[in-house]
Amino acid sequence: MALTPLERAAKLKLEADELLDTIRLAELCRGIGPLTPTGSYYLDVMAYPDIDLHLPPATPRQLFEVVTYLAEHHPVVRVNFLNLGAGPIKDGRYIKPVIDVGDWGRPWKIDIWAVDQEFIDRQRAELDALKAKMTPALRVLILEYKAAILNEEGRTPMYSGIHIYR
Repeated sequence: MALTPLERAAKLKLEADELLDTIRLAELCRGIGPLTPTGSYYLDVMAYPDIDLHLPPATPRQLFEVVTYLAEHHPVVRVNFLNLGAGPIKDGRYIKPVIDVGDWGRPWKIDIWAVDQEFIDRQRAELDALKAKMTPALRVLILEYKAAILNEEGRTPMYSGIHIYR
């Protein structure tokens, strides 16, 4: 029996929390700074296995130490790394470990944006405002829409989330 979008979101959130606990990501990043949940994970409107987190600025060495630990202890199948330098995120870094766990037809991905605190605070303020407006009916509407636009890769289109929430 297929899950409803609301059931799917609840299961994804539970698994996301369990995955973060299992891989001990907060502990691994402690030397860099606190992880700040963002995106669909923070708003609790997940449609596929994707966790978005902010982290204070970090060096490539610090980020790769985290990734190396994950790859040595968990089924990491791929890692993306970017030095960010244009657009709204200046002088930040991005890593995306992809961990092959779960049964969603695709592995979990964790987007970690190591950016300055001002950016984190601006993003959090916007998401807090959106979360404050989130009624149960609006949450269901968002989840139903996201479920309807899942592509053949089992995800929503790139960068669509914030536009849907707004």
